[in-house]
Amino acid sequence: MSTDNAQLRDNYDAFLSRLDAATTSLSARAASLDKAQAAVALLLEPYEAAVRDWERRRRYVGEQLAAHSGSPQSYTALCELHIVAGKMEGMLRGRVDRVMEKLAVIQGRREAIDKSLLELELSRIKLTSSRMLSQDREELSGIFSDLAGSTVAAGAVPDMGLLSDLQDAREAIILAEALIEVKGH
Repeated sequence: MSTDNAQLRDNYDAFLSRLDAATTSLSARAASLDKAQAAVALLLEPYEAAVRDWERRRRYVGEQLAAHSGSPQSYTALCELHIVAGKMEGMLRGRVDRVMEKLAVIQGRREAIDKSLLELELSRIKLTSSRMLSQDREELSGIFSDLAGSTVAAGAVPDMGLLSDLQDAREAIILAEALIEVKGH
């Protein structure tokens, strides 16, 4: 095996190692994001429930205000309760919106990581395929060299046609593999 082939194999190993390192790093980030998403999602239900409660209070107090026939002090108290319920409902809706925004950001990051992980896996498959093609090409080259070298037997004349055909076949295989690699298949 020549040093060029050894270096090529080392390059494959180096690139595969980089793909593995990137995959490991992104997988760890994905796991962290999943935990963060679960934690943030836990906040959503209590806030939504609180919004519904304050909305019911605000409506109820609004109905009481509409039907009020009592003293001005009770009317003022109902107005203050209505205002407080409206403010609490608005504040909690704001929190729900912020939690939803945070969840959307986390989901966007998770989708980006998933996309990158898929691209890394596709790169790994392509690189592994290219490595296998290279190894097959190396083996065929060795076979063709052995066949070409074995044509000269004791007392026999070398078959130049066979050598030429073997060389043509080798070139055709190399060109076909190069085309496959270029086309990405």
